[in-house]
Amino acid sequence: MKPYFERDGITIYHADARDVLPALGDSSVDLLLTDPPYGHRNNDDDLASRREAALGLVKSGEAALGASRPIANDGPEANELVRWLFAEARRVLVPGACCCCCCGGGGPDPQFARWSLWLDELLGFKQMVIWDKGGLGMGWHYRRSYETVLVGEKPGAACKWYGGLTTSNVVRISKIIPRAHEHPTTKPVALMEHFIRIHSQEGELVLDPFMGAGTTLVAARKLGRRAVGVELEERWCEDAAARLEFRVGHGSKSNIPTLFEDGDG
Repeated sequence: MKPYFERDGITIYHADARDVLPALGDSSVDLLLTDPPYGHRNNDDDLASRREAALGLVKSGEAALGASRPIANDGPEANELVRWLFAEARRVLVPGACCCCCCGGGGPDPQFARWSLWLDELLGFKQMVIWDKGGLGMGWHYRRSYETVLVGEKPGAACKWYGGLTTSNVVRISKIIPRAHEHPTTKPVALMEHFIRIHSQEGELVLDPFMGAGTTLVAARKLGRRAVGVELEERWCEDAAARLEFRVGHGSKSNIPTLFEDGDG
């Protein structure tokens, strides 16, 4: 499979993750860190966020949080996709490696509970980390100011843990409000750095099957990790490449060994 970009240990595939991950070798990945579709259709039916826009609470040039900006596979199919991901993570991760998966929080759909059970069934549940985004989030009554990051661990070895003796399961990092031309659900680089530091070491491989605009890859490169990102929509592959200072048509082959079996790389 030909990469969209490949340079300095960072590889981008413009493809469906379901076509890329099966080609990865068993026990070839040191950390899976991703922000998959939540199945919420990017909140395009959320009346509270539309109210914020109507009241002028969204700055000029920024996308209203309830604006209709669809994300691929962000309907009911997202649940099936995530369940598939957890099963595939068990195969591609090295023993003791972690799968860190961003997830929604609160109601009315207890998605975090459902995904946690699947993660435990298919990989092994370790912890739910609360990302405190600051400020008030969307919704009525209990306004959400957090999301969750579900952490699973592949059995067979001690957990790949480099966060000291202990660390809090609450992470306080300010949210990002995207501008109209930016990916609508981009996560802060600092959030991805947090998990990369805790669960991997320099030179190890980080995988993001739903990379969006490449935040995980940016964080991985800053911390000296190799990384593979997969994204279905080409415009976000382009954005990721720009963030990584790549230029279309001018990617260069890295010296890392192939990740694919049977010569498919």
